[in-house]
Amino acid sequence: MSALGPVGGPPGLTRAGQALLGGAVGVLFVAATVGHPTLGAAGAGMLGLLCAAWLAARRARDALQHLDLRVDTPRDPRAPGAPLPLRLRVRNRGGRAVRGLHLRVRIAGEPEPAPEARLDVPPQAAAELRFEPRFPRAGHWRVHGVELTVEGPLALTRVRAYRATEHPLQVRPRALPAAPVRALLTHRGATRDRAGRHLNRQAGTGFELRELRDYVPGDPLKTVAWKATARRRRPLVRAFEEESVRRLQLLLDIGPTMRAGPPGAAPLDRAIDLCAAVAEHAVQDRVGLTTFDHRVYGHLKPTGGRAHLQRALHHLMDLSRVVDDDLTEIADAELMARVGAFLEAQGGLPVRRAGDDPWRPSVARTLVDPLAEIYDVGALYAAVTAYLAAERDRGHAALFAKGRPARDTLSARLRLFCALRGIPVPYRLTGPADAFEHGLVDAVGRNLAPGGPDRLVVVTDLRGLTPDGPGARALRLATARKKRVVVVDVGAAAPPGAVIDALRAAHAERTRLPVLSG
Repeated sequence: MSALGPVGGPPGLTRAGQALLGGAVGVLFVAATVGHPTLGAAGAGMLGLLCAAWLAARRARDALQHLDLRVDTPRDPRAPGAPLPLRLRVRNRGGRAVRGLHLRVRIAGEPEPAPEARLDVPPQAAAELRFEPRFPRAGHWRVHGVELTVEGPLALTRVRAYRATEHPLQVRPRALPAAPVRALLTHRGATRDRAGRHLNRQAGTGFELRELRDYVPGDPLKTVAWKATARRRRPLVRAFEEESVRRLQLLLDIGPTMRAGPPGAAPLDRAIDLCAAVAEHAVQDRVGLTTFDHRVYGHLKPTGGRAHLQRALHHLMDLSRVVDDDLTEIADAELMARVGAFLEAQGGLPVRRAGDDPWRPSVARTLVDPLAEIYDVGALYAAVTAYLAAERDRGHAALFAKGRPARDTLSARLRLFCALRGIPVPYRLTGPADAFEHGLVDAVGRNLAPGGPDRLVVVTDLRGLTPDGPGARALRLATARKKRVVVVDVGAAAPPGAVIDALRAAHAERTRLPVLSG
């Protein structure tokens, strides 16, 4: 628990205080104009009342410096819609009570309801508040700090302060019923160690007879069916069914059309829940994950085990903090302004320019770059680089390993800083008309290599798929390579007939999951 630190800035006036100040100035002006002493006394009394309220607000500001704050968050992740308990402890070390203290916890992720409360803290005492915000979608979120507000007498003045207390939060995808998962996976075959849970129709060394076929040089003699060979008068061998590990690859569309909708009800939110449910259900098999927009964003090969499942879930929750240059809509100047304002608020770092550049007039500087020029680029770069070096040592290697294209090194580091500190970066709303198909081609091509998955499950809203486009040809090529293709429609509206024709021409099976629409 640490002290609040200096509270900067004088007390401000509320709307009631501003109205009182305006009324006092008006009354004094009228009294001075007409020479009415009673009006002058009334105006002076109004100003005196305002000054008394301002002095009381200054005492409240001094009392805020003796407050200690601590925010406790749960370590285990919660599901969307489930209450996430937060505890806020407030301790007053001073000898003066703080009354009418309004607290608001600032959290990234749009929690509902916003954690805020009002309380009185006696001197040399402590108080504890409990909040239960609910997050509408899965992702990696972060508690940034607590906003403190104290109003003076008669609500004429207001004192505001901010305390930075950062804590990471994890909201895992929600658990789905078994029906959507059964649409993609079947429960057949025996479960044994390293053997999978599904029966693949392929020749092997199992115990269930598949067929009798002609002998091929190289077949082991123990598979020869001697009685059938004697009856047919030609060498025959037994071929058996083999229960093997099924290799399934999830191809998840993360484009702008998948993000359209209110938080928690967008197609991408339903798709994340579905992919997480499939990965958890088929943990004994081999499940991979490929996310794509107009290009592949992330790729995990089909692997088994709990460690791979955690990597897949972490990547799904990571889709809430995409900061790549070609996937977001934010200028470098605005990005620098957001990071600079965040550093000043959280750590009190002096990253603003101390003075004007004599070689560049202020008017010209504002016209060229109105946002970035108010910050010292060197100080900003040094602060961000120091934080990233510390975060690499604390285990954030997954974010560092991802390819994040940017125009320059500063932009790339600022974007990575935004991802780690929970600074929201807007995802792009529009894109090229053929962006989906180019991304689908790239995603399918990643999984056509020898030894790859035997089933491709494309999870998308089917926006941008054309009958004779490159996306349909890529799916047709996958079926020609003996891979089963399933397209899961998570969109709210039914696709047009041209999309159905495109899937039929590509020999792909379309699955509609209405249970995910709610």
